[in-house]
Amino acid sequence: MLTNNFELSNAEFEQFRKIIYRNTGIYLSSKKKTLLISRLSKRLRALNLADFSQYYRYLQESPNSSDELVHMINRITTNKTEFFREKYHFDFLKENVFPLMIKNAEKLRMPRRLRIWSAGCSTGEEPYSIAMIVSEAFRCVREWDIKILATDVDTDVLKKAIKGVYSHNSIVGVPGKYLRRYFVRRDDGYHLKESIKSMVVFRKLNLIREIYPMRGPFDIIFCRNVIIYFSRETKKALMQRLYQYLKDDGFIFMGHSESLMDMKDRFMYIKNTIYKKV
Repeated sequence: MLTNNFELSNAEFEQFRKIIYRNTGIYLSSKKKTLLISRLSKRLRALNLADFSQYYRYLQESPNSSDELVHMINRITTNKTEFFREKYHFDFLKENVFPLMIKNAEKLRMPRRLRIWSAGCSTGEEPYSIAMIVSEAFRCVREWDIKILATDVDTDVLKKAIKGVYSHNSIVGVPGKYLRRYFVRRDDGYHLKESIKSMVVFRKLNLIREIYPMRGPFDIIFCRNVIIYFSRETKKALMQRLYQYLKDDGFIFMGHSESLMDMKDRFMYIKNTIYKKV
């Protein structure tokens, strides 16, 4: 008979901690044991398994282990997000970055190309917020090649992001004029208009991969509240990759609890977790 109260020994916790770190770069401290039990218990019930020992063997030996690994990662990852979170980041784009890009393109004949990457995009609020700001800034500007890439390791949140439908609570942070201009209210929630959805391409991407499938470079990278969950070694490796994918003089936006690690000499501090590649 299966129980709803699963127990996890210290030895088993260490086994799962290694699997999670190896596949996601997320480091779980010993204080996260209860969290792990809570997050993964649903998978044990779904698979009709009696305990974590059976679940570990399933991940190692089952023909469906690769699919289950995806489910496990989806349960472990944290996906807190909201529209226009850290509003000053978007204000900086609207008031400083985009006007300068448009001015330089017109006066200096620079390429009319804009590439933005939202790394760790969750359910899409961040990249769609960026898309709305881009739409506003380039509303009267023609012949610009603009693409926004949004990536996440969690396939469940990517499905929600691609759908582009949000509850009333989710759109609280959206300015009224944007809500009227870019959303359509229906019985099942607020639907983003195709003009915004079409600006964003969503892809699954594990940030700890040594080689990323996209070419870059990006003018702007949002990587906010992502590396906070990684070990120091993984953070350093990721920051080096982000630096390589960022265009010279490009901007990177970080979370409040995150640092540039040992790469402060490669980025210029602008303001409030906004940095410029030098």
